[in-house]
Amino acid sequence: MVLRRFAISTTVFIGAAILSAPAFADTVNIGGEVQDTSAVTSTATANAGTLDLAGEGVAAPDTVVHVADLALTSNSSNGVTLSASADSSLTNGVDSLSYQVQIVADNATAPTAGSFTANSDTKTVSDFTNGAAARDLYIEYDAPALLDAGAYSSSITVTVTDI
Repeated sequence: MVLRRFAISTTVFIGAAILSAPAFADTVNIGGEVQDTSAVTSTATANAGTLDLAGEGVAAPDTVVHVADLALTSNSSNGVTLSASADSSLTNGVDSLSYQVQIVADNATAPTAGSFTANSDTKTVSDFTNGAAARDLYIEYDAPALLDAGAYSSSITVTVTDI
């Protein structure tokens, strides 16, 4: 009977100790990171390398040419800022011909010469479908009646940044 009283009192003591023991808690911090995937790829059109610069006695004012297709990708839910900027005038190393740039919607009607205002253009793009969007890049120039002979070249820098 002593053993039975000992077992009962031991059980009550252990049970009381468990009920009166303080609870312990801890916090687990979790997190992750999503990398920016915004990018632009430009593909020059056939027109880009075969510009009619006139210069042989006949001028070609208000010449508008589709020079590139722009493919954008982004994981930004706010969209991106797309910019295009002429790095320099068209030049053959001696003579130069300035031009202006404009970004328009993909497959849109070509802009009119009067709508060009600068050698750079910036647009907000937020119409992504499955993370992709497209735009067209145009230039406008006034080819003079006389222009020194030679191969003329320039480049346009296209950038994309998250909003």
